Amino acid sequence: MKDVFERDRGGMIIPPKAGEVHENVAELDYESEYPNIIVKEHISFENMTPNGLERRDDAILPLVTRKFLERRLYFKRLRKNLPKDSREWLWCEQRQNALKTILVCIYGTSGCCWNRFGNVLAFEEINRRSRQTLIMTKDYVQSRGFKLIYADTDSVFVKKDGATKEDYERLAEQLSNLTGLPISLDHHYKFLTLLPLEEDANMKAQKHYFGTLYSGEIVARGIELKRHDTPEFIRNFQAELIKTLLDCRTLDEVYSIGYERALTFVKKAVDKIMTGKMSLQELAVSKTLRKAFNKYRSIFPHVATAIQLAQRGKIVKEGEGISFIYRDVEHHNPLCHVTPLELADANINFDREKYCEMLLDAAENSPNNLRLLKRSIQHPQ
Repeated sequence: MKDVFERDRGGMIIPPKAGEVHENVAELDYESEYPNIIVKEHISFENMTPNGLERRDDAILPLVTRKFLERRLYFKRLRKNLPKDSREWLWCEQRQNALKTILVCIYGTSGCCWNRFGNVLAFEEINRRSRQTLIMTKDYVQSRGFKLIYADTDSVFVKKDGATKEDYERLAEQLSNLTGLPISLDHHYKFLTLLPLEEDANMKAQKHYFGTLYSGEIVARGIELKRHDTPEFIRNFQAELIKTLLDCRTLDEVYSIGYERALTFVKKAVDKIMTGKMSLQELAVSKTLRKAFNKYRSIFPHVATAIQLAQRGKIVKEGEGISFIYRDVEHHNPLCHVTPLELADANINFDREKYCEMLLDAAENSPNNLRLLKRSIQHPQ
């Protein structure tokens, strides 16, 4: 049982110290770590035994993986030399994402019972090697004087006072030589904030952060800005709020000038909602109907939208997108909570309180000082 417990784990996560703004942070990312481990270590279905790995140069899993891995890395590196607004960049991005999906499936099904060749020992060995790599990475970066502020499976976030982009690139090169796996500087943040869970500020959240690069570009994970169902107004508000907060020269300025500007910006956004100066398109929430509306047990907002459209003779099919406006979420009839976007007119009385709540939730996805917004901002009822 001890051996099973040791083997049967996933990727390793070193949780962040959430709620702070960090300055001059490097995100170092192992490129396609799991596929590279498969190829480098020759891990496969037929050569993993209860006694360990019996290395074979003709193992089938590395043979299959290598082709897609090399092709993906080719497009990722080609993409770096292209303008982000070009068609060529988009084509590279689409192809490398498609190849990433294939590689994820190859890894994910390596121990699956639906895979006729699947061997759970192979799946566990890939994860074990990944955990070893992360521990080795942690020990090395700390031995070189860098502070590790967060790590998740195949990426680490490190910082060091006075470190330059070249210092971080040199560190990545040293880690690559140490582990035998390709690792590169994925992002160099001027400021980075790692966020706690919304439900509990004391809990650490993975892949839940935002920051700005030295170029001014915003990078975010796990917040409203990156969710496809976020209304356009909330998405644009959050992006502008991050710029307002972090458009500073130093960390001290973020905590003084940046916070004051951000609070003022939030109050103006609340006023805009409460005065009704919003277009319907900005307020629309988009969802996908995962199954026929009559198969849902509860009347969720997008289900209520589909029912209203069906009453007008339009059937929304499974898998189709649907857009709606919040009208009155406190109404006893769930069909009155929302109005389909295509049935709404410019004079609709949308639920201002609901949209203010959504806006303040988006604002709370920020460092601790801004998490007090709901208490500090009083808007008209």
